[in-house]
Amino acid sequence: MSSNVASLVQYPLPCSECKNYTSLPAETLIKERKVTCRICSTVTRLSDQQLESLERTLQHMSVCSGKRQVNEAEETFEAEEELTD
Repeated sequence: MSSNVASLVQYPLPCSECKNYTSLPAETLIKERKVTCRICSTVTRLSDQQLESLERTLQHMSVCSGKRQVNEAEETFEAEEELTD
């Protein structure tokens, strides 16, 4: 999945060794399927379950973003109509 949301969202993952969180762009995580801890440098591979969860989250965010854009467009249209009346 490639979307505008995936390139913007920073997705946090816990380190399997030190338990600190490291965030990477979702797009990078989907491509590489691994994260290197910023504290202890342990490389952790994403499980299939984590990858599926990430993709579901991105799909949900894309839908929400799309609805927001539609609502903003409707509000703009309504405001313009009021100005012309």
